[in-house]
Order: sequence, then structure tokens, then C-alpha cells
Amino acid sequence: MHILVVKKGALGDVVRTSYFAKSLKRKFGPGLRLSWITAPASADLLRLNPNIDDLWFEFEQAKPFRFDRIYSLDDEPETLAGVAGLAADAVTGAILLDNRPAYTPDANEWFDMGLLSRFGKQRADELKKLNQRSHAQIFSTMFGVEQVRPGFYVDESCRRWAQANLPKAARRVGINPYSGGRWRSKELLPLELQQLIARVLDGSSPFGAGTAVILFGAGQDYTKNAALVAQQGAGNLVAINTDASVQHLAAAIGGLDYLISSDSLALHMAIAQDVAFTAFFSPTSAVEIDDWGIGTKVASTAPDYCSYRKDADNSTITADRIIEAIGRNPRIAGGRSSAAARG
Repeated sequence: MHILVVKKGALGDVVRTSYFAKSLKRKFGPGLRLSWITAPASADLLRLNPNIDDLWFEFEQAKPFRFDRIYSLDDEPETLAGVAGLAADAVTGAILLDNRPAYTPDANEWFDMGLLSRFGKQRADELKKLNQRSHAQIFSTMFGVEQVRPGFYVDESCRRWAQANLPKAARRVGINPYSGGRWRSKELLPLELQQLIARVLDGSSPFGAGTAVILFGAGQDYTKNAALVAQQGAGNLVAINTDASVQHLAAAIGGLDYLISSDSLALHMAIAQDVAFTAFFSPTSAVEIDDWGIGTKVASTAPDYCSYRKDADNSTITADRIIEAIGRNPRIAGGRSSAAARG
């Protein structure tokens, strides 16, 4: 049995789709060869996964093989053309049909809500908002597997780097307020961020006293974090630079007790490593993100919630609502840190 997964981006989607590699291995046993085509930028997310036998970046690398099934999970024209040029007994997902983008019926639930939707963009957006099934539930049906669980494989050298660079504290709480600049409406407003930091540092949040706050953000977002740290002048507030690689980001998040985050790669890194979280959502769907019993969510109450608009109203995502959601998290209510829960 030889299966090919084609999933190049976005990075968070690559992470949560990679959970299914183990499920497929469990389903088909040691006779399964599992290959994966991804983008070079996603390589660090997959290269240590022991359930993936081949990690490729070009469709040419797959051409010598005939696959029992291809899971085609991206909708870019060049990717669809690449899939069309491969030999396979079956394809699930996005395809070219009569040289036009389409998707197979067994992938309707997912692609009906996307850019390729057979119903058009307006209805696709309505379906996103009506959807009550998470990514893991939808993809479990698509892959025909059960018992999928999050997981991520961290480079040990990056783990040692994180241990050396994270502050020593009774509890480490990460805040990832940004989204890389592409989705400003995913972000936490500056005033709310400042109020959230103040609540966590002064001991009045559910985390209690002795908590260190670690600010996450890449590139220009790191620069903003560093400026905020300098402005605050608090010894237990730090900005961590994880620009070296996504493995560094994963290792730093894996060393946290809790993460407060936008809908972003950082959030998926926390989920994959069993780090308790509270996430906030304005333009994207909160329902689609699995909480796995370790997370709570804050969704916008604005009319354009889940509109997938980059200018969606994020003003209802407040520090007060985030603090309330933290208090509802089973890990906090039960008095267990993520580090303790992971053993």
C-alpha cells in the first residue's frame, strides 16, 4: 500500500494534517508506505515525523510511483496540475476535472467551505459559519481513520535552546497576539494586549502570582514585542526570538504551561504538544479548531465573525473575555499545569 499526501501550506494546516500520518500507519500497518509532498518552508514541521516515509518538495519525485490513493489537500492551480500528472488508483480532494479545478465527492464537507466550493464563495462562507464539525472530525472522515491525536516531533537541540532561553518561573504563560501581518483582524488590539499582560503579571489572573509572560511573534512582530518589554520594564516579561526556525518556535511553546494565542501556527504548535491554551477568533472559525480538552476559545461577537475578511471587526476580543476563558480551562480549574499533565 502506497499513499501520497499533498499538503504544502498554510503552516498551521500542515501541522494539524500531520496528525493523520500516525493514524494511517495504524490503520494499514507496517506495509504502508506514506509519502508527502510539501513546500520547503514546511519541511521542519514534518522532517522528524517517523510515520512519514518520504518527504518530497517536487512532483517529479513522485512520478516514478503509482499510488493506491492520493490525498490532494491544497487548491492552488500548480498543485492541481502536479497531482494530475501522477499515477494513482484513487484521489481524494482537490483535482482537475476537464482542466478545471474541482474536488472529489468524498471531500465535499471540507472543500464546500473553501475557495473551490461548487456553491460559490457566498455560500461557502455561509457554510463555514454554520459548520459545527472540527478539522479533526472532518479529516477523520476524509482519511477514513479513527482515534487521531495531536503530536509533534521536536528537534532535541532546539528543545535545549528553549530550556536555556525561557525564564525560570512558577508558571510560564506565552502570549502570541499577532498573525504575521497578513491577517490584522486575527490580532489582539494593542490596548487589550497591554491590559492582558498587566492582569497576568499582577497576579490577579487565574494563573496567580509568580507567573512569567513570554511574548511570541516573528520578524516585525518580535520587534514590537521587544519594544513593549522595554516600555514595561518588568523582569518577568520577556520577548523570545524564534525566527531561527519553526522548530525553535515549537520548542519554546513546548516549554510553556499555557499559551494565549490568535488563530495561528503558534496555536497549532501548542495543541500538538499538549500545552493548555486559550485562543481568540475574529475572521476565522472557532469551531473548526479542536480543543482536545485542553483549550478554551473566545469568539468575536461582531456581525462579521467567521467572515474570513482581513478587515473583520476584532474589537470584541478583550482582555476581560480572555481572562474569563482562562478560568474555564480544565487545566486551570483543575490546578494542573501543562508540564505536569504531560508528565
